[in-house]
Amino acid sequence: MERRVACVTTMLDDIGADRAAVWGYSMGALTALGMALHAPERCARIVAGFWDPVAGFASGLDLALRELGLPADTDGLGLLWRGAYADPAQAAVIDAADPAALRANYEAFSRDRDLDAGLASADVPALMYCGTADPWHEPMRRVAVRTGAAFFSIPGADHRGGWVRSADVLPHVLPFLAGAAPGQPR
Repeated sequence: MERRVACVTTMLDDIGADRAAVWGYSMGALTALGMALHAPERCARIVAGFWDPVAGFASGLDLALRELGLPADTDGLGLLWRGAYADPAQAAVIDAADPAALRANYEAFSRDRDLDAGLASADVPALMYCGTADPWHEPMRRVAVRTGAAFFSIPGADHRGGWVRSADVLPHVLPFLAGAAPGQPR
């Protein structure tokens, strides 16, 4: 996580920005929440979508294994690869990558948990969102309530649905990024 945050802060340094709004989706939300924990002074606002800030990737993997009837010791990375191969562009990225590097990345992000503590202690306005058909909906909603972050749901959206339904996301996020309190037009 510290490396992910360092990449973002280095980029901010390179463009001469002291602070920025950070918006992440899925693993990008992991990075945005990591910014709240490790570099809150660099965040003007945080938007995080479709990630479990407490249990991280493990909660989604556990659910998938149960739903597919697979044993708990199933290789999560292999399961991700099988799902990603449904998209030719993602399959090409996987095929071109170093398998050991992909494994190391998977092992690292699989350990990232308890990012809600950073969100709770950071004095950074935060907006979280998730689809009601995504396994991370309730964990995100509970963290938002506990930390005082704003939260909205995308009815019926699963993990991919939250990505493709920008018409349901942007009316909430754009005013927030512009400085409006959640739910207030700007």
